[in-house]
Amino acid sequence: MELDKKEAEVVKKAIRYWEEKETVSKEVADKLRASIELRNSNVDAIAIYALISAISCGLLAFGALVIDEKWIELLRKRWGFSESIVGVGFALLSALFIYLARRRKLKSKSIRASTEAYNITIILTVAIAITYWTRSFANPNSNYAIPLLIATIAYGSIAVFLESTLLWTVAILSLAGWWGAQTHFWAHGSYRFLGMNYPLRMTVFGLFVWALSWPLSRIKNAQFLSDITYSIGLFLFLLAAWTLSIFGNYDDLSGWKVLKQSHFWYWAAAFTLVIAGLLYYSIQNKLDVLRDLCLFFFLVNIYTRYFEYFWDRTNKGIFFALLALSFWFVGRKAEQWRGKAVS
Repeated sequence: MELDKKEAEVVKKAIRYWEEKETVSKEVADKLRASIELRNSNVDAIAIYALISAISCGLLAFGALVIDEKWIELLRKRWGFSESIVGVGFALLSALFIYLARRRKLKSKSIRASTEAYNITIILTVAIAITYWTRSFANPNSNYAIPLLIATIAYGSIAVFLESTLLWTVAILSLAGWWGAQTHFWAHGSYRFLGMNYPLRMTVFGLFVWALSWPLSRIKNAQFLSDITYSIGLFLFLLAAWTLSIFGNYDDLSGWKVLKQSHFWYWAAAFTLVIAGLLYYSIQNKLDVLRDLCLFFFLVNIYTRYFEYFWDRTNKGIFFALLALSFWFVGRKAEQWRGKAVS
């Protein structure tokens, strides 16, 4: 079996442990060790870098052609195409790409990275199709959240069909945009919706997405979406909660600027308690994603509180020394956790 260097070390340690405990004989252990083949990591690295380069060049080409040159608009006006026709054309092109992606996935299930990179073309063509479709019937009083809702449904459906976590990620981000725009529309342009400002609304949204991973993990055809939904939902929840600890449920930016940050101390205290509680729970239950994200936001929270309350009163050298020490501490703890996981 082909393994990379780190995986091989873990397997060899396991074989050595079984041999010491006499779970397997020496002959079986030798056969297991002989069956290990080191994968060429240089080839993997070259493949990854080539994919990154291809994606970057593709996005730059898309930006240069569509955004800078606006060739779609030039062709549309030259041939007299309506915006609806352009939308239908790109929808058909998207359907072709989806068909090719599905066929590619069925034939080559092992090349997941390049398959996901190919899905970027689907993301771009669907975005153009939805843009022109919605522009064709838009008016000054229309709800501009509708295109984001259509995008969410389209990307989500395609993600399930192609079993693509990349497309599902775009669907969640589109849903986040829809939630912000739709609540703004429902609030008639006010910064409050049901008594919530934007940070509080996005905190609720992040909590919803995070919780969505639980039912997804119990649906057979959607289990592959559970982990990515868990990670994105948790990140959105913690990010929004962090902004909430800074702004509170305040809806007047000019009024917020003249207030002292100590006015929002209870929001900061609540965020700190939530982070500490989740961090303790993650360590106790060995939840790596929850632990790592909570640890990151715990440090961000400490630095945020420092800038809010102590930046003008503390020596800057001491601050950056503490910053370096904290990063060293995180790195040291990460090494210890990794050592325990391997042993």
